[in-house]
Amino acid sequence: MKAILFRKEAESDLRSIIAYYDEVAPETTSNILADIYRSIDQLAHYPLSGMQVPDRAFRRIVTIKFHFKIAYAVKEQQVVILGIFRYQDREI
Repeated sequence: MKAILFRKEAESDLRSIIAYYDEVAPETTSNILADIYRSIDQLAHYPLSGMQVPDRAFRRIVTIKFHFKIAYAVKEQQVVILGIFRYQDREI
């Protein structure tokens, strides 16, 4: 199992997601976080399970229920979470 490391940008993305859903639909925030962390836990155990992004040095995975994209890089000892986005927000 690889350690998980969040870049500052990914931490900021996660805080923004929490703030947004706490404002518009607070009853769903915990379910959204569970969905995101379920995928991150998968990456700790199966770091190559996400799709390689063509011509880039990182991979991405889409969460099952709420369809957030998680961009990440696989290092020797860890998985580095680069960013977390709503599926329709950014193209990566």
